[in-house]
Amino acid sequence: MIRDRYLGALALLAAACGGAGARPATLPPPAPVPEQAHAQPTGAAPPAAVDASSARPREPALPPPIALMTGLMPLKNTGVDQFRAKHPTYDGRGVLIAILDTGVDPGVDGLITTSTGAPKIVELRDFSGEGSVALAPVTPAGDGTVAIGGHTLSGTGRIGRLTTATTWYAGMLRELPLGKPPAADLNGNGTNTDAFPVIVVKASDGWVAFIDSNLNGSFEDEMPLHDYREGRETISLGTKPITLAANFGEVNGAPTLDLFFDNGGHGTHVAGIAAGHSLFNVAGFDGVAPGAQLLGLKIANAARGGISVTGSMQRAMAYAARYAEQRNLPLVLNLSFGVGNEREGHAVIDSIVDAFLLAHPAIVFTISAGNDGPGLSTLGFPGSADLALSVGASYPGAFARPVQPGAAPAPDVMGWWSSRGGELAKPDLVAPGVAFSAVPRWNTGDEIKGGTSMAAPHVAGLAACLLSAMAQEGRKVSAAEVNQALRVSGIPFRGETAIDEGAGQPNLDAAYRWLLAGHQGSEYTVRAAHSENGVSAAFRRDGLASRDDTVQVFDVSPAVGLRAAQFLLRSSAAWLSVPPSVTAGATQTEIPVTYQAAAFSAPGMYSGTVTAWNPSDTLAGPLFTVPNTVIVPYTLAAKPLYDDRRTIGPAHVQRYFLDAPARGMTLLATVTLPDSAAQTATAYVFEPNGAPFRGIGHDSVITLGGTLPGTARVLVSAEDLVPGVYELDVVAPPLSGVTATVRAALAPWALTETTGGALEASTSGVETAAGKTVTTLIGAERAVSVAGRGAPAESVTVRVPAWAERASVEVEMPRDQWDDFTDFGVTDFDSTGQQVGQGALNYAVGRHVVETRGALQGHSLTIELFPAFARYNGAHAWRATVRVRFLLAEPRRLGDGGDVRVVAGGRTTVSLPRSADLALPEGFAPLVELRIRSADGGGVDAVRQIVLHP
Repeated sequence: MIRDRYLGALALLAAACGGAGARPATLPPPAPVPEQAHAQPTGAAPPAAVDASSARPREPALPPPIALMTGLMPLKNTGVDQFRAKHPTYDGRGVLIAILDTGVDPGVDGLITTSTGAPKIVELRDFSGEGSVALAPVTPAGDGTVAIGGHTLSGTGRIGRLTTATTWYAGMLRELPLGKPPAADLNGNGTNTDAFPVIVVKASDGWVAFIDSNLNGSFEDEMPLHDYREGRETISLGTKPITLAANFGEVNGAPTLDLFFDNGGHGTHVAGIAAGHSLFNVAGFDGVAPGAQLLGLKIANAARGGISVTGSMQRAMAYAARYAEQRNLPLVLNLSFGVGNEREGHAVIDSIVDAFLLAHPAIVFTISAGNDGPGLSTLGFPGSADLALSVGASYPGAFARPVQPGAAPAPDVMGWWSSRGGELAKPDLVAPGVAFSAVPRWNTGDEIKGGTSMAAPHVAGLAACLLSAMAQEGRKVSAAEVNQALRVSGIPFRGETAIDEGAGQPNLDAAYRWLLAGHQGSEYTVRAAHSENGVSAAFRRDGLASRDDTVQVFDVSPAVGLRAAQFLLRSSAAWLSVPPSVTAGATQTEIPVTYQAAAFSAPGMYSGTVTAWNPSDTLAGPLFTVPNTVIVPYTLAAKPLYDDRRTIGPAHVQRYFLDAPARGMTLLATVTLPDSAAQTATAYVFEPNGAPFRGIGHDSVITLGGTLPGTARVLVSAEDLVPGVYELDVVAPPLSGVTATVRAALAPWALTETTGGALEASTSGVETAAGKTVTTLIGAERAVSVAGRGAPAESVTVRVPAWAERASVEVEMPRDQWDDFTDFGVTDFDSTGQQVGQGALNYAVGRHVVETRGALQGHSLTIELFPAFARYNGAHAWRATVRVRFLLAEPRRLGDGGDVRVVAGGRTTVSLPRSADLALPEGFAPLVELRIRSADGGGVDAVRQIVLHP
């Protein structure tokens, strides 16, 4: 899915706010921008107003000249402005950048021409099928009319003058399947229910389409629209909120039509960062490589949450490679997409990307790392592909503090939302992850977007500048050399590790000088021996298995480029030792790494790297880097965590690892700011596999301080707890530190459901645990098993009860099945087909909330499951479980409760109500929350939500 699907646009605050707040879901904390900006916060996905008259900004987030002047296209951060001053022609000219995304709008200022005056966008192709128009043969009547979709349209004489064919083809372009307004409002009239008749005929110069763009029932006033590649023709409807282009195909002599458009806003923004020229028609407002030309390759269904579709990544990659090869042009691919890894190294799309890059060693491929940080083990696929350049995000100082005359600019810091490695030696680099860039007209007001989606095209632009420079100097370089040049030029952020930032933030001039020096590039694959296949780093989340577990072996194999005969090895940490050198094998080399177990005496994160160097050219930088991370968690079963008044530096992440060893436990964590009026911070919670915590009614990200509550409280209830080591992170704002008190503890009882549906309380403590139960009716639940047939979408329909305030929709599938997909859409519709909710999966289990009060109550709710397989021909049967929970506005207490007493190491059955007085839709059962409170009033309550089985 779109890498900043959770991020959307950064919420803009007044300059006086001074710090950073929080993001919804995994959104970076909103941060102040220069004082001229006064836009309102936006939501997580491309905004979805109910109609065009809603309170949506009609003007840009701030005047574009001000955005340019204050550095909101952050080119200084990577030295682009200085490099361009020295080498004005090395600006990407002669290079293609393919944007694999939601589309690119060819009608926006800044994406019209390159710095040399050449066309900026040379090709637009749709691989998503979102704009597909189903065509059927029609025969025009002798009176100049034609019947389409139950309507009779006139004015076909204009069409007849272009074709001699007697069979025409007709269809309807409908707005409703494209999602919510304003993105789905193609003509800007305030609704998303219009349907535009389309006629396609064969003319002397190929297939051509006519669209009744003004819905006046006539084609006489419409212009023909040819395939974009024929003459770069486009069309806009009504008030022109979005630009459409046509892609034609032919099957057995009949035409196919896909209309290309960017109804996500994401791809246009990404394109502006990579290669925009005179953005917003402001001279000098450029992206990183204004001389480069663009291929806009749509792989995403924006209406389904910005998800890629089956095979769309694979097909777009192959198309871009053919296009560049046929024209003998250097190519950079940018993919600001991805989802979370469940089993690092197993994703099918990773293997597709690696095979593609082995077959095309000259193509640079930049992929965003993900926005699930700052937790460890959060880097997603396909950014986890070995040979791709995985890009994390930095936070530009221009967004943290307004530029002030005579004052030093605020420093860049590591983007706290940027996904981290762990089992993976990723990301490779970080780059500015927030920018003011182009958007389609319907998306006006959201010019500032943040995420690793914005960082990847920045690096794509850097790569294009390097390829442009080398081509103009008559030198041919490989992707391995460009990648290595960017890595070697990286400037690390203080206090960050290799699994946070890779090599750091690159500098364009330093990378250029590295290439000029004639160093050879290389790519190696690294595998941690005796671990799951594909794991490229050592990550001991549970600490060492024993004090004797001190040796980790890595298997290293050359993939592309230089093959060194010997590796000089260096360690960055005293507890991490390696041999001084190792002779490289012909196909594989073993590198033993020894840990000093005595170093891991206190809870925390221990991270160090081993780097390998070529003894004949140590100035070329490391051949490869192997991160080693050992986590020593807090053993909460033995002693609760209490960290009083911890000082956390600006933009720093304070991590706590909490061991919850058994199912059915309840974990409570709190973060308190002693001086909450003057401080702000953000707390994050991650499950043992790195996924953000999923609890109903709880966010995985909580902002505290300032005008918000001074305490963040996160309860992981028994039904949601995944046994293992949780990560609790507290992040300080970019420009100011914070003092926080952190507590975490487990309830003394574990609550588990038996196979017979009974509830059992147990304890592993050394003392008897006594308490009293409180049972509350919170709603109703139904679980539905779905057997997917392959690529087609599947759906589940339920009736919304009149009492439901909201619905929680959870979709879960086997972890190993997740590896086959690039995306999995989950979209909610009412009985009229209007979209009312969206929760595309980012992991094999996901949960989202749909507001049901009002028009949905008493009517049907349909949940659509939309699979996207990595391989174009790889669709197969799949399975998932959908759990729908309807929740009451006011929970109701049931009964007076009872006493619970469990001896140390024992267990007992907890009584539950037999039924509940609640009108239930078909297939639903009452859902209650049971809570056990300690008899002495202290400690953590045990909490579990459970269905009352008939």
